[in-house]
Amino acid sequence: MAEQPSGTVIIAVGDELLGGFTLDTNSHWLAQQVREAGFPCVHVEVVADRDSDIVAAIRRAVDDPRAVRVFVCGGLGPTTDDRTLPAVSRALARPLHEDPDARAHIEAIIERMHAAGWVPTRELSEANARMALVPEGATVLRNRRGMASGLVYPLDGEDRWLFVLPGVPRELQAIVSEEVLPQFLAGGAAVVVRELRYGYAIEAEFFEPMRALEREFPDVSVGSYPQTETRQLVIRIRGTDESRVDAAVARLVELRPLPPD
Repeated sequence: MAEQPSGTVIIAVGDELLGGFTLDTNSHWLAQQVREAGFPCVHVEVVADRDSDIVAAIRRAVDDPRAVRVFVCGGLGPTTDDRTLPAVSRALARPLHEDPDARAHIEAIIERMHAAGWVPTRELSEANARMALVPEGATVLRNRRGMASGLVYPLDGEDRWLFVLPGVPRELQAIVSEEVLPQFLAGGAAVVVRELRYGYAIEAEFFEPMRALEREFPDVSVGSYPQTETRQLVIRIRGTDESRVDAAVARLVELRPLPPD
């Protein structure tokens, strides 16, 4: 199998994910975005709302030489179980401080809510104010769909970044689409993906053809994925060199011809 390239590590934070109460759609969506941008995901980790677990996961990602983009998702809200910001502070050894941009963003939302009659006062509560306490050195990423600002930190090494994002999917997706993709995920070389579909195929019969491809094309990844609903076997071939991926596809068709339509 081809060596895993440098790319992205995703850390999803939340007891609700580990308990099976909430589906981790953020990691699924992010993995698609970074793959298409040329920074394919090399690792996904789900951790509890526990300071030590979040700190350890961030340190593992920062120490991973493959990780040029690290995303920490969730745990930025106003309640006591939202522990990601203090954990980032510990993991990066950066003290917490009140960020004026993050506070101004929260104040503007509270002001609009007060004007609409949704909250009784325009004053920030202690709960909301704690979302403006961020680890030092952050660049704030605008969240136009919620109160918790996204954050980005430079990491040691050339062009390495850590992003801290809210866990609400619509907020995370807006920040990534509007702030992260154009500024921090531009210029990557997207992985080339080809799929071959075999109807009513027996997966075990592809063992030898796939082993041949792994031997002849060590720079290309090959995987088999049975689709029980359509009764198809999908063979997915991936790599960074389009000519090599296409050559591997041709070789597989030679070894195992596609069935007629």
